[in-house]
Amino acid sequence: MLGKSASLMMSSSPCGVLGCPCENYMGDEEKRHEKKCKDCKHKGSLHVAPRLTSGEVPFPGYWKNHDGDFNELISMTGKLDEWQKLLEETYRKAYTKDRGKHNPTNPKVPSGFEVVNVKRNENKNSWQEYACRRGDVLAREEPPELFADVKTSVAMEKIGGAKANRLHSECNEWYLFHGTNPAAAEAICQTDFKVSRAGSSTGTLYGKGLYFAESITKADEYAKPNGDGLYAVLVCRVLGGKVHYTDEVSPDPEALVQSCIEGPYDSVCGDREKTRGTYREFVLFDSEDVYVEY
Repeated sequence: MLGKSASLMMSSSPCGVLGCPCENYMGDEEKRHEKKCKDCKHKGSLHVAPRLTSGEVPFPGYWKNHDGDFNELISMTGKLDEWQKLLEETYRKAYTKDRGKHNPTNPKVPSGFEVVNVKRNENKNSWQEYACRRGDVLAREEPPELFADVKTSVAMEKIGGAKANRLHSECNEWYLFHGTNPAAAEAICQTDFKVSRAGSSTGTLYGKGLYFAESITKADEYAKPNGDGLYAVLVCRVLGGKVHYTDEVSPDPEALVQSCIEGPYDSVCGDREKTRGTYREFVLFDSEDVYVEY
């Protein structure tokens, strides 16, 4: 896998940090991965060029599309058994205040979930950005401490099949859930997570960022139905990289954010399962660390 410095044809390098207006990395290009931008002060590695030369980044072999420009949702009708097992393996019956807040008319924890439809998101531009960021993390001299107990990853290994071996666990790449509504799910697949909306639905306990869950029950707290009564949950590839773990009951959100956008960390793992008996959440602050695949 090529790192960004080798694979990108750069005309500009805007900062990828959520909400940062910096349009170009200012500093020594040769030491970008060691230095901060002189303009926005965020890590140089978080500045990503928007354009790639065609053919430089390989696409997953199991995808339908591999050539040209493409942005397509592929129906997975008839291949739902593994996804149903994933929901069953990651189900946990635990109530949180978030469920009551986001579902005031139906605050009870569901007894289970049923998969009725799955679509694979094949988005050329989003994949290229994500794959290059992953290449950067894999190329680091010091590998991160591994989080081998992420429930979605453990479930994938248990279920087996090709999906169990797709991810680069050595850089803490995981599949994680993100609950939303069907219309928003399709919009995110077509474009990306909106910076202005980060944290608007999930809260900001661990800072304003993109929140993901390893338990389908936690993700369901933020899922909303459409007119047919169907809910949507995204299954995303997430680059955890070097993870800032916290089990504080009342963490300092600003300190957590700064540890990722200016410090040595890439993501935050907030462990409310340990402190409250509920769930762990994973928070990212750069949309290019996430690829929505299903």
